Formats: sequence, C-alpha cells, structure tokens
Amino acid sequence: MSTLEIDGRRYETANPDLFISGHRAGERAGQAAEDTDAYVRALYAQGDHAAVAGYLHGLATAARQQLPRHAASCTCPRCSFDRRELRECIYRVWREATAA
Repeated sequence: MSTLEIDGRRYETANPDLFISGHRAGERAGQAAEDTDAYVRALYAQGDHAAVAGYLHGLATAARQQLPRHAASCTCPRCSFDRRELRECIYRVWREATAA
C-alpha cells in the first residue's frame, strides 16, 4: 500500500497511478456534472479498484469545491468533520516529526 497526498488529504492505495488518474477524471466529471454511474461500473468491471476509489474521491473533491464557504465558527456536521480531520492530520504530522 502506498500513501498519496492530494489537495491536503491522504489516501492509501495499491496502485498510485490508477488512483491519481481516476481522481483527476472524477474531479473533471464532478465539475461538469456528468453522469458517472456507467464510468464507475466500467472501471469496476475491468478490475481497476484503485481507479474506482480515486474516481469517487475525485467526485467528492469536486463536490466540496462547489459548496459555499462556511464561517470558522460554523457547527454544521461537514465543518465539524473537516476541523476534526485537520486536527488529526496536524497531530499525525507532528507525531511523525517528533518520532524522527
């Protein structure tokens, strides 16, 4: 398993090249509001599981970019999740840096 970091988020995948290409395709499809079901089924049928995961994460990234910005004190579930994820990421990087 390899760990990738794309747009500040970490992903683990067995095939980084397929994951990255799927992620880029998902971002483009999400911004263009394309029908994505057939593409996901085709990738899955080919056995490109890393590409499917990357594609779905790319769609999520595109969806996040289209959402309105929230205030720093917002308590909605999405903002709370993002803040918690950011804190965990900062702590993980700090822990890795102090261990080295």
